[in-house]
Amino acid sequence: MKKSLFSLAALATLVFAAPVAYNYEVTPTIGGVLPEGNLNLDGQLTYGLRFGINLDDSIISQIELGYDRSDNVDYKHSTKETDFNRYYANLVKEYKMTPETALYALVGLGYEDITNEAFKNDDSMFAQYGGGVKYWVTDTFALKAEVRHAIKFDHGDNNLFYSLGFTIPLSPKTAPVVAKVEPKPAPVAAPIAPKDSDMDGVYDDKDKCPNTPAGTVVDADGCTKIIRLHVTFDFDKSTVKSEFMPQIQKVADFMKQNPGYRVVLEGHTDSKGSDAYNMKLSDQRAKAVAKALSSLGVVAAKVSTEAYGESKPVATNDTEAGRAENRRVDALFKK
Repeated sequence: MKKSLFSLAALATLVFAAPVAYNYEVTPTIGGVLPEGNLNLDGQLTYGLRFGINLDDSIISQIELGYDRSDNVDYKHSTKETDFNRYYANLVKEYKMTPETALYALVGLGYEDITNEAFKNDDSMFAQYGGGVKYWVTDTFALKAEVRHAIKFDHGDNNLFYSLGFTIPLSPKTAPVVAKVEPKPAPVAAPIAPKDSDMDGVYDDKDKCPNTPAGTVVDADGCTKIIRLHVTFDFDKSTVKSEFMPQIQKVADFMKQNPGYRVVLEGHTDSKGSDAYNMKLSDQRAKAVAKALSSLGVVAAKVSTEAYGESKPVATNDTEAGRAENRRVDALFKK
């Protein structure tokens, strides 16, 4: 028992000493082991701890270090018993199913330490493969169910592991910072006449956003005019609720007051879900707002949509409030 507590403490120390450049997660587990019949072993209760290093820009989602312990396991037809300590490392690949749920596959190598060797049960390396499902209950807590098949290098004996655990993430990623456009200093020498370098209708001495692209509608400060619509949708839906129509009405009113303008609807999401899933969802939501504008009398030919998924956050994705700000449709106007 002391040995297992020492091993758990050692893994926990690794967790808190880890570099902050990565994301981590720790998963306590409990489960069982079904040994191959010729090993003369009873089924075992096992408990352990996993430490995962999550990877970016890699075909592998995670590197996982693990430790499992089984105490006082009886040998069949004998008065002998033994303890098992199993140490292993896995490569894990996750497949996102929904924003909250992921399936995963794993493959790895390990070492089985037996305190009382008997009946051809010897210390040995082993290879393993398996899979499981992870479900995020909250942003900081997930449940995990898994099955693994391990084959020992010694005699080719087999063990089937099954476990339940809960995952706690550590060292969250730093949210992307939206760069601010710094205004250029006003010319030292005042021009004879007021100058508008980017031809947006705002003179350079008052233009806080110089070099605005031609044809872009700007506000009094010379910055792109945006009406930001925080229109929320039901899960995996893109239908605009009636309670958000007054916000969309503002865009329709502006278009009616300025009949020569066009509007570009940019769809955005938070970081939950895969990139492909979020791109599709942001496109559907932008088009849903476009449809709502059409119902308010805006000519369809003057409305276009663009999808950005989770690529342009305006707030952190580490909090619910920040994610709510990122789930939006921005209306930009063109001449």
